[in-house]
Amino acid sequence: MALQISDAFNEDRMDHILGADDRREGNCDRHGPFIDVHFSGKGKLPEGWKGCPECAEEAHRARMHEEERERQAELIRERADRFVRGSAIPKRFESKGFDEFRPVNGKAASILRKIQGYSDAISSGDHGGRSLILLGNVGNGKTHLGCALLRDVIRRTCKPGKYMTFAELVREVKATWRKDSQISEQDVYDRFAKPELVILDEVGMQNFTEFEQTVAYEAINARYLLEKPTVLITNLPAGDLSTCLGERVVDRMRESGGKALDFDWASYRATGEVTNG
Repeated sequence: MALQISDAFNEDRMDHILGADDRREGNCDRHGPFIDVHFSGKGKLPEGWKGCPECAEEAHRARMHEEERERQAELIRERADRFVRGSAIPKRFESKGFDEFRPVNGKAASILRKIQGYSDAISSGDHGGRSLILLGNVGNGKTHLGCALLRDVIRRTCKPGKYMTFAELVREVKATWRKDSQISEQDVYDRFAKPELVILDEVGMQNFTEFEQTVAYEAINARYLLEKPTVLITNLPAGDLSTCLGERVVDRMRESGGKALDFDWASYRATGEVTNG
């Protein structure tokens, strides 16, 4: 008897806190009969009939699920933003995406579509390590599109990517020769192989000694063995690629259907028409 009195007291106290002032029988099309509760609005709940408690619980769970989904999506966006900031995309190209590239002719438009399709393949994982070479005249948007590709892949995969020049790669390898170096040449190549996508720019501005050809091969081969795509950007003519880079490098880049896209129209910088970079 004492327990019943206590339960009734607690129920009355909760009704007062929540503002419940009336009850009635209700029927839910989905859950059947229930006791509907009316709230005055003077307590913690807004005025009105509460309705089916099971429907209310389902709606609450749906809201919680959506809030968690949005929270997870925001965490993914923040992580992708960190990867973009850490990708070393040059400041000049930080805000240049696919939409900012202005094709000046049909071939430029076709190349843009091919690179966007390549981004789709990498982002979906359906690439098999297929790489890409962007070659041709200075100032035709090769670096612009390379950086746009890198940013797009990072945001869509939420995986790290890296932009670097070939000269930077060579310097990193040479830095391991110092007596106080804490890393080896192999460490440099292993680090080069880690990102989901690497854009290696300014390939061909060197004399391409035997040492530089070795660096190019070791770096490209490290990614090739892991089936990770690499994009080379160069001003070299297609016919000079094997001579300068070495046949082994070109063979690795051609594996799995790797393509070379030739930016062979007049330089934007020379005409001053646009600044694709």
